[in-house]
Amino acid sequence: MGVLASVAGCGGGTEGAPIAESSTSSVVATPVADEPWDPCTIPDSAVEAAGLDVGSKESGARGITEIANWKVCSWNNPEPNSWYLLGIFSSLTSSIEDVRQNERFQRFTKDPALGGERFLRSGQDGSESCGLAYEVDGGVVYFVLDKRVVRDALGDPCSEVGRTAMALRSSMPPVVG
Repeated sequence: MGVLASVAGCGGGTEGAPIAESSTSSVVATPVADEPWDPCTIPDSAVEAAGLDVGSKESGARGITEIANWKVCSWNNPEPNSWYLLGIFSSLTSSIEDVRQNERFQRFTKDPALGGERFLRSGQDGSESCGLAYEVDGGVVYFVLDKRVVRDALGDPCSEVGRTAMALRSSMPPVVG
């Protein structure tokens, strides 16, 4: 639970956790059996088709590159009107129930159309972000869309995280259930 709080809260990293390598490959890497799927392996073509800026890819989120038992990758939507950051989090050792137990995540609702669970996340600055979590073969994957502080929202963050997650689902591990 503490790990999820630091993951979701953009707290400090944990020493010894694997760091996702930057890649320009268009092939999705097969996960190693004892490591979570690495969202940074999503092909650039899929990232671009989802409406994200390929050049903004960051292993981690907001400067955090190491989180024990998690792989994290993030992108902005493209300039000149970039208004959000999308982070994708993946773990083998956590479940969707662990995500639900994170005190910063609230109002979980199943979304049959998207095949996952939507949630809101309270930010440290009082803002709310939208997320979508999936129970996947071998763990959990969740998406969080944070509005950039310096920009006005140019859409609904909850609709946008759903649209983006659906566009990238074929690149992630199979959804369970």
